[in-house]
Amino acid sequence: MAKTLSFTDTSPQTVKIGDTTTSFTLICGNDNVATDLTKATSITVKLGNNSGYLKSATVDPTSLTDPTTGQVTVNFNADLMTSLTAGSYAIEVWVVDPTGTSIYPSDGSTGFTIANNIQSANGSTITTITFDDFVKELNKAASTIAKGDKGDTGTVDNTGLISAPAFQSLQTQVNNSAVGTNLLTGTGYHTVTGSNAYGYLSNETTDDLLVLFKGLEGQAVTVSVDYEYSGFIAGSSSNRIGWETAIEADTTTHSGPWYYPNNDSGSGRMSSTFVVPKNITKVWSAMGYIQFSGSGTGALSHLKLEKGSVATDWCPNPAEILTQSDYAKIKAAIVALGGHCHEF
Repeated sequence: MAKTLSFTDTSPQTVKIGDTTTSFTLICGNDNVATDLTKATSITVKLGNNSGYLKSATVDPTSLTDPTTGQVTVNFNADLMTSLTAGSYAIEVWVVDPTGTSIYPSDGSTGFTIANNIQSANGSTITTITFDDFVKELNKAASTIAKGDKGDTGTVDNTGLISAPAFQSLQTQVNNSAVGTNLLTGTGYHTVTGSNAYGYLSNETTDDLLVLFKGLEGQAVTVSVDYEYSGFIAGSSSNRIGWETAIEADTTTHSGPWYYPNNDSGSGRMSSTFVVPKNITKVWSAMGYIQFSGSGTGALSHLKLEKGSVATDWCPNPAEILTQSDYAKIKAAIVALGGHCHEF
């Protein structure tokens, strides 16, 4: 029997950027016959696009107006809308009840649209570009700057461009304005199967992490991750989050920092705060940041390591994404150095 997910006849299927009052109403069904959600213990709505999973929101089963109709209402509030740009998206509904986890729909996904508002069209609302696109355009601009003698200004190449005061001033502004900066790159999605499931959710190598941790010695940092795990055993000391490291000259044995979060369910966002040990000489594994006891299947996503003791919403590393506003500032700096930028 195929699990289906459809919008009600009166539900919107589009929401504009900045609108935090719109809600979608979906019907979970089996072969388009409404599913009775009376026994549901948890309901999670997951959003994604062509690149994969993006974020999720929980729906309290007790908030359902009539669970027998299979209807689930998703509120696109400020938390859910944060970081989502205009485009096409997919939506799934994960329902947990005494029989297990049901994912609606079972085949493919149900689509919806996030549209620009009128401010987006004139540029007041900032959209984002990927860092790779930015580098491509930066190289185009740099190539327009004449190589050779420019009198008192000298030769300007890519290295000179990046070290120019205007560029460095912009970098300082970006660094100083960062709140809840994700210190890891390439954080994404990972499926886990079996007991003691670990996750690879960033691009960092053990050498990268060693440099990162040595720069954070003695400082409080917080690590967090979204997780779903069917074999979760509440209260187990094997539910832990962190990295295995060696301290000082002892590189033959390895232990924490492992930190035990206070979670008692098999889904949600797990976080833990710790002080980075001093004199770290080796990070044993780039992958071992999370571990569950028991045996099961699930998914991990949105790993974040940030300074301080407060876990904030996931965001990409600043090196991976720049705003159009940032690009406009760098464009002005390039022009000031004698080049010009291609529009894209």
